[in-house]
Amino acid sequence: MIDFIKKHIANVLTVLRLLMTPIFIFMFLYGQYVNALIMFSLAAITDFLDGKLARMYNVSNFGKIADSLADKFLVGGALVVFSLFPKGGLIPTWMVMVILFREVMVTVLRSIFIARYGKVVPSNIWGKLKTNTQMVAVIIVLIMFAFRELRPGIEQLALHLQGPYGSVFLMMCIPLICTVASGGQFLWSNRRALSGLLGSN
Repeated sequence: MIDFIKKHIANVLTVLRLLMTPIFIFMFLYGQYVNALIMFSLAAITDFLDGKLARMYNVSNFGKIADSLADKFLVGGALVVFSLFPKGGLIPTWMVMVILFREVMVTVLRSIFIARYGKVVPSNIWGKLKTNTQMVAVIIVLIMFAFRELRPGIEQLALHLQGPYGSVFLMMCIPLICTVASGGQFLWSNRRALSGLLGSN
């Protein structure tokens, strides 16, 4: 029983994070910013825990893929609802598109590598940096919204949170840079596999 738990606990946490994502989105869209902050933070904690447990108990190929997808759904969901916020959104649509394009590209290429070479390309330090900066930035934004919910009379904070090129945009610039850089590093480090794919067409 204990061996079964050790083998699957990381995957359970990953699936739990996937299930928490739509709950977080629902809470944010309906103005429950404190609850949304709590839900996103708990989901981020599961990301830390399942990564640590996976390293301890030898993660499966399913875990490598599902963990990455869960991160993408969680952060991607946050970015989409930020861009759809009233009065022009909190971040511009192009920023969300750039980040999501990188995520989709890497996910598709990983799937192709599995089908062609039978090899799972795990996340490296660049991917982890990208994910961590994204999550930290989202949590900071949610903290600001939670504070706004608790103290609705603070007009100055409300002004900072309005418009696609305000303070939220500035905070998301660092994750944006890390996301683009990690995408470029992924392509470079897997250039031989990519050349093999292109050569086979």
